[in-house]
Amino acid sequence: MQREDAEVGEIARRIGYQLRRVDMLSMELLHEMMSDVGVPPGRATALVYIHLHPGCDQAELGRVLGINRASTMAAVNGLVALGAVERRPGRDRRSNALHLTAQGQALRDEVTRIMAEHETSIFGSLSDAERTDLFRLLLKVRDSHTAIVPQAPSTRRAILRRIK
Repeated sequence: MQREDAEVGEIARRIGYQLRRVDMLSMELLHEMMSDVGVPPGRATALVYIHLHPGCDQAELGRVLGINRASTMAAVNGLVALGAVERRPGRDRRSNALHLTAQGQALRDEVTRIMAEHETSIFGSLSDAERTDLFRLLLKVRDSHTAIVPQAPSTRRAILRRIK
């Protein structure tokens, strides 16, 4: 890492740069770990959301994840193809209510386990106190910007944009 940091010079001393590098490493590892169950991280997030909000529709899911309708449909179609999600009649004739199947519940359990394992792997070099501090500080930064920046439309407040 020090060699890479030396190559980019003073930029390496920026918190944002280091956050982005950690994010890249983290997402690369998470993609690798999730490949064992055939679910990319974005779809894993959708799976967890559907578990927490049974009966949500695709429009709500896309809004929360901050992705367009076509990407939402691709994500849901992928989860349906895996047998993890089923579409049921929604609140009107134009919408579908999304529900996890029994297979989807088992997959969600596995995805949750992998995510916990991933977090331990990425942040294992930190003590419990350091992890708590890092989490608190990151939330503080997010909250400070939420308070001063006008709320963006929900389609721009993505939980995770990498859905495919």
